Amino acid sequence: MASKNSPGSMLSVTSAQQMFHAVPYHAYSIWLFTFSDLKTIVFPETLFGLLTALSQTAAGPTATGSAAGITKLDIIQRSPLVLLWVWINLLPFAINNQRRPEAIAEDAINKPWRTMPTGRWSQTQAKNIMAFLYVVAVVFSWRMGGLRSSLALIGLGFWYNDGGGADVHALVRNLINALGFTSFGTGALEMALNRRMRFEPAALMDMGTPSLEKWLIVVAAIVFTTVHTQDMYDQEGDAQRGRLTVPLQMGETTARWAIGVFMPCWGLFCPYFWQCGWLGYALTTPLAAAVAYRSLAFRTVEEDKTTFRIWNAWMVGLYVLPLIQALSR
Repeated sequence: MASKNSPGSMLSVTSAQQMFHAVPYHAYSIWLFTFSDLKTIVFPETLFGLLTALSQTAAGPTATGSAAGITKLDIIQRSPLVLLWVWINLLPFAINNQRRPEAIAEDAINKPWRTMPTGRWSQTQAKNIMAFLYVVAVVFSWRMGGLRSSLALIGLGFWYNDGGGADVHALVRNLINALGFTSFGTGALEMALNRRMRFEPAALMDMGTPSLEKWLIVVAAIVFTTVHTQDMYDQEGDAQRGRLTVPLQMGETTARWAIGVFMPCWGLFCPYFWQCGWLGYALTTPLAAAVAYRSLAFRTVEEDKTTFRIWNAWMVGLYVLPLIQALSR
């Protein structure tokens, strides 16, 4: 029988201590991969799913017929699952995006606190964990909902990271971002409603009535034309990597004026699209104007970061519009 101080017992204690310290270490490393995207993807797209689902329960059956039998309480109770779906599908994409040498060099300039530039993980560790998490995301989506969106995000992620979509052309980069936003949003919506969405092409033909189908196209167009707001403050690192973003490929002045022109247009169009009256305009149009003005008038890195935060708040405001319209009926 081994004594209390035998080599075997001491080894067991040491292993337990190492495991005890490893769990929070790796949990924090994982957290760092998605920290920058909490304000851009995790919280906004979770809210897209929840708010859109609530708008459908408030309005009754819609063109998609998706909300029949679902109560507001059902949706609210599923909020943690919606958040988890968005995060678990974002995580492997984020690791794939940050694990390569060129990405590490870029983050050493733009985001030196991230997992890879700080040396918390090796590239091999990141690759292996990424592959495992892709499987987790697919299995989770298969069992819980949002599988189509999960598979779409995997395809978009490989196009963006492995196929050079993020670097080949600024407009391709923006297009992938637009498709990614809508994929996260539709997956979150399916999770919130606890059922597979049924999209009706016929709804696109009815130009007089707002619908989810048309709204997804509008959201994609908004992201495509304005998401490079996030690239304004990352220009040094993007240039180091050779990434072709809108400000680097088309010029900073052109990029800023594109934001300055498109933001007010979208800020006026979206409340009009949803026919939600003065409250919709009050919620979103001032934020759109603020982003447009700041993009032209404020140009330091910190100022551009603040502008992008306002852009994210504006996007959340847009996601409230369908609920305002439904409640006003």
